[in-house]
Amino acid sequence: MKLVLQKGLATPIHQQIYHQLLNRIQTRVITDGEKMPSLRLLSKELGVNYLTINKVYQRLEEEGHIEIRQGKGAFVKSSSGRVFFQQLEKEQRYFPLNLKRSQYLMQRQKFHYDFSKAVVSPGLLPSHFLAQQTKVILDQNPMILTTYGPVEGDEELRQEVSSYLEGQLGYKQNPDEIIITSGVQQAINIVANTFLSPTDTVAVESPCYGAALDTFMNRGNAILPISIDLAGMRTDLLEEECRKNPPKVVYVNPTFHNPTGTSMSEKRRKELLELAERYHFIIIEDDSFNEIYFEGVLPPKPIKYFDTTGHCIFLKGFSKTMAPGIRLGALIADQRLYEQVFIAKASIDVGSPLLNQKAILPFMKTKRMKDHLEKLRIALQIRRDMTAEILEVYLKDRIRFTLPMGGLNLWLKLPEELDVRELQRQANDQSISFLPGSVCYATSEATQEIRLSYSGLTDRENTEGITKLAALITEMM
Repeated sequence: MKLVLQKGLATPIHQQIYHQLLNRIQTRVITDGEKMPSLRLLSKELGVNYLTINKVYQRLEEEGHIEIRQGKGAFVKSSSGRVFFQQLEKEQRYFPLNLKRSQYLMQRQKFHYDFSKAVVSPGLLPSHFLAQQTKVILDQNPMILTTYGPVEGDEELRQEVSSYLEGQLGYKQNPDEIIITSGVQQAINIVANTFLSPTDTVAVESPCYGAALDTFMNRGNAILPISIDLAGMRTDLLEEECRKNPPKVVYVNPTFHNPTGTSMSEKRRKELLELAERYHFIIIEDDSFNEIYFEGVLPPKPIKYFDTTGHCIFLKGFSKTMAPGIRLGALIADQRLYEQVFIAKASIDVGSPLLNQKAILPFMKTKRMKDHLEKLRIALQIRRDMTAEILEVYLKDRIRFTLPMGGLNLWLKLPEELDVRELQRQANDQSISFLPGSVCYATSEATQEIRLSYSGLTDRENTEGITKLAALITEMM
């Protein structure tokens, strides 16, 4: 059982354990009739006194949440009269799921046809220009290598990010409300560290970006999965849950959603903001793919564009489309939340590397960036169409997918009779990889979905790899 204790908090340790166990029971992470961990096992795992756990169990029993049976242990009592989330029909097994995703991300085997990572092929990125400009910057000012940058980020870069947001996404943001981060993943961690305690609940899209799930689950937060459709997160389902037990944070990836490629409609974006205002939760809006739209069709404005009350924290990634090796992102928060986020950022790294920030400035300041993004959209649309065409030719009615209007991913639904784990094993034997859909869900349920990222290979490699994978699926069926 994944519990997280923070010894620096004013909340006593026994209360932290109590609240987390109660949260697990109420959200059905620990199901009716299930045996609780033994006192000795839990005290050993958490590194606390045996009597502390005993005190927590006695309180849970007094309040009617568990039943202690002499010589047999403690068991969760019937959920009659308890609040729980209807969406959590399956158990959330925190440690096994984290291990599963970690094993996937950390695997050392390299694949010739790697469709598992949502990255852009290096040949499509401005590597030579950035290298040349970095050399110029160092020649002109070598002191950058021995200088710490501000916690909030380089002032000149924050000005450029503000201009970029206005030109690309259509809204003006005060540079003093922008914090430069080492990528979006760090930004997610910063917001989680700022506003979430282990007893809090986080609502996420289902399916969801796996690394974000890991961030919240590793903190011990209960995950409330909300189904999505072609218009994004089902705000009607979220509102049902808010009436019973509002989440502290709602994490969304609304524009060319990872992993499905869908985009939340403008109507849903406004509805989500209305719910945030009514039920007082924070929205984390993760935007890494907004610029990668196809067929000239712009996606809806970001949720942050419609935010007039400061309930939305906007995370903008630059790594995917410009320079993964530089690892830069931006966190945008209105002033009422900014100071808290600033303190959390300072406690993590005291500021992102200054050279990285200066290196990307020449690219953002020139017309090169606009030209680069236009070429990138064309190249990735070709890969998307190529991938979809091969799948249609080989598999036709055997698989289902919706053609994404942007982003890097294709989300496939495979036939029920196909063993996805066996498909992955045989694909790996042929040096082909893909992302199993199961790692994008908070529960342990099996899924017939897989994610293919068509952006990381050359045209030739992409065609060869997708053809081989389609042939393998046909053979297995």
